[in-house]
Amino acid sequence: MTRLNSGLFRRGKRAVFTSLVVAMAAAGLVNPLSATAAPHIGAAIAIAAKPGTPKIPAAPAATTKRVAGRLNAARPAPAGAAKGSGGTVKPQLSDGADPGPGGDGNVANEYDLPLTYKGSQDSTGVVIGAPKVYLVVWGSQWGTPSTNSTGDTVLSHDADQAVPYQQDFFKGLGSSGDGWSAVLTQYCEGIASGSMQCPSNAAHIPYPAPGSVLAGVWVDNAAPAPQSANEPQLGAEALAAAQHFGNTTAAQNRNVQYVIDSPQGTDPDKWRELGYCAWHDFQRSSYGSLAYTNMPYLTDVAGCGTNWFGENTPRGRLDGYGIIGGHEYAETVTDPNTPGGWTDATGQELGDKCAWIPQGSNGGLFTENLSTGSFPLQTLWSNADHLCMASDPIYTGPSLVLSTMCDRTDAPNSPLSIPAIAADATGSAVSYSATGLPAGLSINASTGVISGSSAGTGGYQRITVNAKDAQGKTATAGFWEDVTAGGQHGCSGIEQLTDPGFENGSADVDHTVMTDAWSPSGYNVITPSSLHAAHSGQWYAWLGQDAGNTDSITNYLNTYPGYTSANFSFYLDTETTNTSAKPDTLSLIAIDQYTGQPLGTVRTWSSAGSTPGYQYQSVDLTPFINQVGFGTDHRSAARLERDRRHPHHGLPGGRRLGPRVLNHLHRP
Repeated sequence: MTRLNSGLFRRGKRAVFTSLVVAMAAAGLVNPLSATAAPHIGAAIAIAAKPGTPKIPAAPAATTKRVAGRLNAARPAPAGAAKGSGGTVKPQLSDGADPGPGGDGNVANEYDLPLTYKGSQDSTGVVIGAPKVYLVVWGSQWGTPSTNSTGDTVLSHDADQAVPYQQDFFKGLGSSGDGWSAVLTQYCEGIASGSMQCPSNAAHIPYPAPGSVLAGVWVDNAAPAPQSANEPQLGAEALAAAQHFGNTTAAQNRNVQYVIDSPQGTDPDKWRELGYCAWHDFQRSSYGSLAYTNMPYLTDVAGCGTNWFGENTPRGRLDGYGIIGGHEYAETVTDPNTPGGWTDATGQELGDKCAWIPQGSNGGLFTENLSTGSFPLQTLWSNADHLCMASDPIYTGPSLVLSTMCDRTDAPNSPLSIPAIAADATGSAVSYSATGLPAGLSINASTGVISGSSAGTGGYQRITVNAKDAQGKTATAGFWEDVTAGGQHGCSGIEQLTDPGFENGSADVDHTVMTDAWSPSGYNVITPSSLHAAHSGQWYAWLGQDAGNTDSITNYLNTYPGYTSANFSFYLDTETTNTSAKPDTLSLIAIDQYTGQPLGTVRTWSSAGSTPGYQYQSVDLTPFINQVGFGTDHRSAARLERDRRHPHHGLPGGRRLGPRVLNHLHRP
């Protein structure tokens, strides 16, 4: 029997992208409560790193009117229920399960868990200034560009007219009747990590001015886009777009996202094979953090929203660009440097929690009438309502705010450039000052960039940055800086594992789908059972409860540029009554998330000679970082676990959602 608690994951910083999965599995263990044979502690922990949130899988064939099985019973909407301009929308009130084959007709999303603020990643928690979208039409395959009567860029080889549709959608956000954008405004940054609500003095996501979201369109047709672009190529394309639009500073990219449109017939980041529709992510660069979306040609796959409302019209073929494009946009605004913004305890963002709920169901898909046309959208999770909502009141914060600034450690006598970034709703000029700066550092009063080099601080010291606009309004942000030999360069990394201590427990939606962040192979693998004690808290992972089966848990690690080392640590309690000559074992295995193939065994523990009680374990994952590629496939990792599940426990571990979007980047 193997018990785990207080799992931890930390990474060192340098320059590399990776994609790695982490899983633990226990095989051939007898339940000590019912077995007469000796229990074995066979277990395996798999480690697969992923950049960003899980990709939005393509929706199953069964949909709104074609779903097999029951739907959540319609319930009367409470007073003040969400209403889009296209009609009344029922808020989500109950859990659901998978709409696909073998499911019960509902989407397996974690509706009952609130979003919590993760504390920001690289000084970014949410979008704090006017949200901007740059549309990047990538590749000569799109054909010849021209302009239509409404000023949209159109392409001769855009068979379904996806490019003008997206332009109209982003142009329409913030126009009269757009209650959907208002849902986003309740979220903020600059508050304590773990918070679920935002005070009025926090930096809230702004409601967009009509016609302001679409900031530009670039047809990058100098060369064909790759037939199967990988994540580094997508990231490089985002970087090229930033340069093209003149966004070459961290401040210029702070509230921006780049949507990378790939041409018809291409396979960016293996979207066809991996079964997702789109994703969003971010890339570190000399221009600051770049948030971007990998947007394949959605009508190439029927499950990605094509005619999702049953219109069977040319415009209906583009439904996915509203549903999925809106999903990715909203998640980027609330979690641009994922996972530093708002996610729930299972790692789902506000779009994931409400994805693919059938039209007409509680919290289901609906049509929003914007000034530029009618667009199908999914609802968004609202912490304020604890529901999936199509509309909410607009929340506002101070007119002048400063971006969160991350705590840092930097090497002595090295050139530093630390941007302080303000957002002023009035558009007036902002001046900057700072106190507590180590000797050798100074702040540019106009740009807010702290630069110079320091011989050392002798420990962490508090730096406070102040901003002031022409109307006399002020804002303040602070961070801790330690200039010390051997320290990492830049922001301190945040926890990358979802539910690192197993304290969230294991969610069993309708007793059909395991939705725990660790994707347990069976029911009660992650448990609060009083039969054994957790190292801390009340929940723990109990592997090895059944003989002849493999208990397993799996999690996903984010890897981004700037990291070349990784460490995985947890507390392990190994107990066994095995008296055979063959000891029980527990293995930690690194897995390539794209192929599902093991990269190797990181470490194996044995019941022979084990010390009773919880023992701290720490393993170095660095040798595997350079072996994994870019991207992530939550579904493929879940399939890996399915082979190990207990057959009487129904569907396998892992979240099985309808179409969901992820993040990524490009350019060779």
